[in-house]
Amino acid sequence: MKTTFFLKKGLLFLLAGLLWSCDDDFNSVGSDIVGNENLNLESLSVDVIAYNRATGAVQTNGLPLNSLGVLDNSVFGKSVISYVTQLQFVAGTNPTTGIVNPTITKVELTVPYFSRLEETDADGNRTYKLDSLYGNADNKFRLNVYESGYYLRDFDPSTNFEERQKYYSDLYNDVYSVRNPNRLNNSENTAQNDAFFFDKSEQIIYEEDQDGEQVISERQAPQMKIELDKNFFQNKIFNAPAGQMDNNNTFASYFKGLFFQVEDLGLGSQMMQLNFAQGKITIYYTSPAEEEDEDDKEGTLVLNLAGNTVSLVQNQFSSNYTNAMTIANEVTGDEKLYIKGSEGSVAYINLFNDMDELEQLKEQVGSENWLINEANLVFYIDKSQMDNLSFVPFRIFLFDAENNAPLIDYSYDSTTYPLFPKFNKYVHGGIMERDSDGKGVRYKVRITKHISNLLKNSDAKNIKIGVSLTENIGQIGMTALKDGVGQPDTSPYRYVPVSSVMNPLGTVLYGNNTSDDKKLKLEILYTKP
Repeated sequence: MKTTFFLKKGLLFLLAGLLWSCDDDFNSVGSDIVGNENLNLESLSVDVIAYNRATGAVQTNGLPLNSLGVLDNSVFGKSVISYVTQLQFVAGTNPTTGIVNPTITKVELTVPYFSRLEETDADGNRTYKLDSLYGNADNKFRLNVYESGYYLRDFDPSTNFEERQKYYSDLYNDVYSVRNPNRLNNSENTAQNDAFFFDKSEQIIYEEDQDGEQVISERQAPQMKIELDKNFFQNKIFNAPAGQMDNNNTFASYFKGLFFQVEDLGLGSQMMQLNFAQGKITIYYTSPAEEEDEDDKEGTLVLNLAGNTVSLVQNQFSSNYTNAMTIANEVTGDEKLYIKGSEGSVAYINLFNDMDELEQLKEQVGSENWLINEANLVFYIDKSQMDNLSFVPFRIFLFDAENNAPLIDYSYDSTTYPLFPKFNKYVHGGIMERDSDGKGVRYKVRITKHISNLLKNSDAKNIKIGVSLTENIGQIGMTALKDGVGQPDTSPYRYVPVSSVMNPLGTVLYGNNTSDDKKLKLEILYTKP
C-alpha cells in the first residue's frame, strides 16, 4: 500500500504550543512526518506483543519531586501519598552557638508551590494558577506533621556500607509506628491541619508602620505555610543535649526529621507535586538585651528540608485495575495497557516476537536497500475509561528495559522548547494529542533510529521496550523495583524510570490483543531506491 505523506509539523507545532502553557491546556497539532510533497513512502505494519506488569514497591528516596495528598479516580482507585524528610542546618554547623537564653516566638514551615501569575489588579493583588495540582479547593485532606522517629541512614549495611541505602514506597507503616504522636502543626486554623488543601492565594505579609497601622510589606507566591509547635522546638533545638547539634550528621541521629502524614477524608482528589528541597523551617526567637536600656534581640534560625527523603505510598486499587494486572499475558499480549506512575504499573513490548519474521525482514531490507524514513508506535487512549477523568498524563516514555536507558531516538532528538521544557524532544514524541473537545486521543512515539539500526545492523539486539509515564522528559535516571532486587542484571524487571515514579497519574491504552482498529502496532515507512 502506498500513501503520500507531508511535512506538516514544524512551525505550526511550535506556534500551537504558545497558546497553552501547561499540560492540561496543550493540544497537539499535526503529526511528525519526514519527507516531502513528492515522496511516496511504502508502509509496513508489524504486529507486536505488549503486556502489563505491576511495579510493586518502588524506590522513592531522593526523588527530585514528590507528590503529597490524595488521588482518587474510578479507573485506578485511590492513592494516598505521605512524605518523610530529614532536616539540616544551613551552614552545616550548630546554628545556636552564641545565642543566649533565647525564647521562641514562632516556628513556620514553608514549601513553595509550582504556580503561574495570571493577573495583577489595580491594587496590586495577584491571581495565581497552581501547576501540578490534581483536585480543587473543596477537596481537603488531613495533614499531620510529626517528629519522625525513623532514622534514614545514608549507606546500606548489607553492602558493607559501600552502596547508598534504598528506601521504598511501602515504608509507611514502619515510619508511622515510630513517630512522635504529638502533632506539631497544632494551629487552631484547620486549613493547616484537619482541612488542609493547596491554596492558590498569594501570601501577603504585613508590618506596622510608624503610625501603628498595618501595611503590606511583601507579597509572596502561593506556598505551604504552617505554624509548628514552638514549645517542641524550644526544647528540641535550644535545649538540646551537648554534642547533639555539632553538625548535620549528629543532628540527623538526634532529630530524625519530619513526617508529613496524609489522612484521606473521603472528599476526593487533592494532590500536588512539590519540591520539598526548597522548603524550610524558620524559627523566630528573642534573647534578652545585654544592657538595661536596650531592646531584646530578635533573630531567626533556619532548618532546611534536606538530607534523606522518602515518599510513602498507600494504594487502594480498583478491582478492574487489579484484575488487569492479574491476567496480564506475556505470551499473547494484553487487550488494554494500564500505565500508572508512582507505585503502579508499566507495559513491556516485544517488537518482533517471531524471530524468523525479524530475520526475513532484515534480509529483505538488506537486499532491497530500504531507507527507513520513519517508524512509530502509536498508542490510542481508551476513551471509554479516560474521558471521564479530570487528570490524564501529558506524556509517555519508552525505555530500553534490558539496559535501563532511553532508546537511541531520545539521544538523537535535540529539539527543545525553551518556554516549556516539558515539550522538549517533541520529534521523539510521546506527547498526548487531543481532539476538538480537549480529550486525549493518542500518544505517538517515533523510534526510527532504533528500528533502522535493528533492521540494518546484524549485531543489533531486539531488546524489550518499556512504556511508562514521564513527569520530566529531561529526567532519564532509573530507580529500583523492590521485587526486582536480586534478579539477574539481564532481567528487564529490575528498574523503571524515576520520572514515572514522580508522576502519580495513570492512563489506559489499547494493547495488541484486540480486534479494535486502535490496536497497538509498529508502523514503518520506507522507500526503495
